[in-house]
Amino acid sequence: MECPPKVVAVVLTWNDIDMTTTCVSSLLATGYPGLGIVVVDNGTTPPSCPILKQRFPSIETVQLPENLGFTGGCNRGLTRAMELGADYIFLLNNDTIVGEKAIERLVQTMELMPEVGQASALLLPPSAEKRVGFTHCRIFRDSTRQERMHEGELLSDIHRKVFEGDFVPACAVMFRPQALREVGLFDETLFTNWEDYDLCCRLVDRGWRIITVGTAEVVHAHGQTTGRISPFITYLFTRNRLICLFRYGNPAAILRQSPRILRQFSWQIRGYGLTNWPAHRAFVRGVFDFILGVRGKGHLPTDRRDRVKKEVASEAAESPVSRPE
Repeated sequence: MECPPKVVAVVLTWNDIDMTTTCVSSLLATGYPGLGIVVVDNGTTPPSCPILKQRFPSIETVQLPENLGFTGGCNRGLTRAMELGADYIFLLNNDTIVGEKAIERLVQTMELMPEVGQASALLLPPSAEKRVGFTHCRIFRDSTRQERMHEGELLSDIHRKVFEGDFVPACAVMFRPQALREVGLFDETLFTNWEDYDLCCRLVDRGWRIITVGTAEVVHAHGQTTGRISPFITYLFTRNRLICLFRYGNPAAILRQSPRILRQFSWQIRGYGLTNWPAHRAFVRGVFDFILGVRGKGHLPTDRRDRVKKEVASEAAESPVSRPE
């Protein structure tokens, strides 16, 4: 009997052993033959790799001495997966729960579509009522606007197909190593935020297709690691969005789109709340650091406090989470 393609799953973790344990357990429960799992600890104090290795002896762990951001942490895992000879690399946030057939269906689809460089699972929120978190997305490079399809809809048969788009978030994505070797890994100068947008643009520009496989389900508790509205994430979101805007947008078109872009930024600022001064300062700092060419960690705020994150965590705790199919 022919062996199935070799899949190596890469899970990035930081300061949350419990969520990572749930994620790894769901991967093992898929029963995919010969599945390799690499867990990258992005500078947790104290290190979590010894505990995770004790819980899951079959996994491989990579302990980083410091936090290298989402980009640096993922790149160490992706590199290790390629060294292990993966035919496909399944990159996961640690706040995900993998459906029983997700890996199998992603692999089957990519085997039939050799021009696909990246395939996402269908993302579902952590609630008893199955609603669509993400299927596919169209992006507008001259304003960095995203048009997401089917978001929030009740899950039904219309979502059980293969979708093609310009972008998928790097939450539960399967890569073809050949594509990564051709276009490169995540841009570590971005540290965290918009790195998936940047990589998707590079893949599309080199002729690779990006799809979502609607029959491969993964539950994703969005915003559980970095939060959504904190000075830390506000700074990176603002600076990196501007980097991607001018990296991939057309200057003349950006100028024409400037009213829309300014309007989007004004909505972003209002979303922080009028009295959220740390977030407002982080926004201004992000704009200035983009102009000054500051990259990497830059003037990264250490404040990760996030009201929205607390609310999401509370809602998730109160709602039963059904395992995806």
